[in-house]
Amino acid sequence: MAGRRPSSPKPRRKAAPPARSVRQLERALAEARKTLEAERQRHARQLEAVRRKADRQLASVVREITALRHHQARAEDLARRLADCEARREAGREPPATTAAILPLTRDPDGEEPLGGGSGQGNR
Repeated sequence: MAGRRPSSPKPRRKAAPPARSVRQLERALAEARKTLEAERQRHARQLEAVRRKADRQLASVVREITALRHHQARAEDLARRLADCEARREAGREPPATTAAILPLTRDPDGEEPLGGGSGQGNR
């Protein structure tokens, strides 16, 4: 290291005047605060949108469950009625004389008898 020259002192930069650097810092801080507030508002909007979407999905699922319960209750009622009817028929008892038991519910083979049976007078 004998051949090496001592390094010359590097020139130092002058520090910016304190008033100017404080002003710059204040501007940067104000900009950062604006950015932070904008991000908070954007995040709040996103969060609210996600909550609304989840609420809509939940409402849809609840409606579907309600419809399914209704259909299940109807199916169970029809199965119970069918079982009662079959039990009466197997026991040799006739179903009670109701309008549905007396009148046919479909058209005759020629397709001329209106639904519900009867003489057809006044139904045409």
